[in-house]
Amino acid sequence: MTETKKKELENSLKKGFEEGAKLTIDGRNVRLIGNWPKDCFLNPSVFEDVTPDMEIGKEEIFGSVTCVIKARTFDEAVEMIHKNPYSNAASIFTSSGKWAREFQYWFECGNIGINIGIVAPMAFFPFSGMKNSFFGVLHGQGQEAIRFFTESIVIQRWF
Repeated sequence: MTETKKKELENSLKKGFEEGAKLTIDGRNVRLIGNWPKDCFLNPSVFEDVTPDMEIGKEEIFGSVTCVIKARTFDEAVEMIHKNPYSNAASIFTSSGKWAREFQYWFECGNIGINIGIVAPMAFFPFSGMKNSFFGVLHGQGQEAIRFFTESIVIQRWF
């Protein structure tokens, strides 16, 4: 991470705190072993109590910052995701196969996780987003590749 990117992420943390989100894990206090430049590292940070109208709830933060937005109902969650201009990934945690299927069929996202916190395909799969989360002219998956075997990438974990 560059010093500029680290400052961007620290500004996101500051903005989230100012907007009223609860910073439950603060990654700014990095302890490095060895001769590494402190200006280029940031530990993971987690915000809770984020709402869709907060700047950190609207933007994609490409870095070690996670924003948790909770929905009271399934329909509220669908509405939140569909209103957001970005659509890289979404996850649901459930023991219900019904809600898992509903989630994967109703949510417009490039990557869908079921009982997976970070939806990241294996390195040999292409990566894709939807809406403003995609830049380029062709998806490695999606319509150009027969909707990558029909639609979005869905990764599931059941216990």
